[in-house]
Parts: sequence; structure tokens; C-alpha cells
Amino acid sequence: MLLQIQKLYKNFYLGGENIEVLRGVNLEVNEGDFISIMGTSGSGKSTLLHILGCLARPSSGLYFFNGKNVLDISDQEQARIRAHWIGFVFQTFDLLHELSVAENVALPFLYTKTVDKSAKDKVNEAIDQVGLIHRKNHRPSELSGGEMQRVAIARALAVRPKLILADEPTGNLDKANSQAILSLFQELHQKGATIITVTHDYDVAQASQMIYSLEEGYLETVNPRLEEIG
Repeated sequence: MLLQIQKLYKNFYLGGENIEVLRGVNLEVNEGDFISIMGTSGSGKSTLLHILGCLARPSSGLYFFNGKNVLDISDQEQARIRAHWIGFVFQTFDLLHELSVAENVALPFLYTKTVDKSAKDKVNEAIDQVGLIHRKNHRPSELSGGEMQRVAIARALAVRPKLILADEPTGNLDKANSQAILSLFQELHQKGATIITVTHDYDVAQASQMIYSLEEGYLETVNPRLEEIG
């Protein structure tokens, strides 16, 4: 099992009010799984994704990643797990417009202080994997929205992470580009990638193996493996 969360709670205090965002969430993900978590805006799905990505800590509960209780380690150790084992894909792409495609994809290696030939090879491999090797020296302003999201996916892939987390990865794309990105995720999954995506769009969620619903802080299974329902 790659990750397991048990009885996860997350509270925020705003204006003196205690707001429960996550209420006893349980989830198990094996290596090679592709799951989607659906929920409306404000349902807590991005909060859950940030906790899974070691970007935030819950108020209480357990979180095991690759056999380690990541809630018992320091922020610095969490940062190392995040840098080496987790790839992020965000709705807004989060590319640096003054850098080329290759330089954007190489950013994770700067964070891990790994700048050598092996890093360069991994960058080129990741860019090629998303079909943009011919655009590696272009800047984001010279790319379409779909191409920019492919660059963001390449950046997530470059460190060869154990887990890819995608937050509304098609939210800023038209239908054609959205389908292309979903097809890419399915291709990555077929090659063994472990992917968790959060979305409000059921059509996007259907690209995955398993769909969960997160509403009012509670996580529930929407359906079994999609192939079982034809």
C-alpha cells in the first residue's frame, strides 16, 4: 500500500468560528491506482489533496505514506518526501513565464539540489513523455493552454514520483484539451503511475479507476471499478 489515511480531521478557525472541513476521512491507495475525488467548491477536496501532498497537516488523524507516518516527522522531512516522491499538477499550471519549457520542468531538481546529467536526462524524458520535446526551448507564452498543462505534468513526472496529485487539472481547458490531458493521465496510469485527482466534473472523474465523493467533510465511494459497471 502506498498511502493510508485514518480518521483524518481538519478544522479551521475563522472569525471565532470552528469550521470542520474534513470529518474522519479514511482512504487507502495502492501503487498503480488511479482515483478521483469529486466535490463541489468548498467541499474540502483541495485541503485533502494538500494534506496528502505534505503541504498541510490535519487537525488529527493518521497518515502513512510509503510505510511512514508522515505526521510524526518534521516539516523538513515532509519537504523531502514532497520533493522526491510527490508530483503536483495544478489547475493554474504555475509555470514561470521567463523560463523555457525545459527550465520549468527542471525546477524540482533545483529544490532537491540535483543538477547533473541525470537530471537533464530525466527532464528531457518527461518532456518527451507528454509529447512536447519539439517545444522544449519555448516559453509558456508561446504555448496553448493544453500545452502549458502538459508542461506542468512533465514537471510533476520529472523526478519520477511515487504519487501524482492533480487539482482540477482540466479546469482551465476547453473540451478538446481536457480530453487530451485525461488521455495522457490514462496512458501514464497504464504505465504504472499512481494518480489522485480532485475535480467537480464527473466526466473528468470517469477517466479514473475509482471515484469518491467528498461532501460536508465526509468521503464516500461513488462506484466500484468502472469496468465492473460497463
